[in-house]
Amino acid sequence: MITPGKLRMDAAKLDALLEAFEHTYLRFLDLGAGEAVQRDRGALAFYAIRDLAQKVIQDADELAGHMEVCDAVLAVREAGRKGELK
Repeated sequence: MITPGKLRMDAAKLDALLEAFEHTYLRFLDLGAGEAVQRDRGALAFYAIRDLAQKVIQDADELAGHMEVCDAVLAVREAGRKGELK
């Protein structure tokens, strides 16, 4: 079952991989003299992916909050029904 927690965990793993990649390999972009356009596009694409991963984490947190509210509303409604049956 897909849950906000699973989405958050997968996005956090992606973010950790991107951070490791950044620290390990992006420094080599400075060595590519003469290919400024490709170097800039590569760096921009990398950071766009990283920003999207961060957005997924934030969206999963927001979704989890909405789900908690919905669960509480359903629990109150169910408790009311059970009270009516007694």
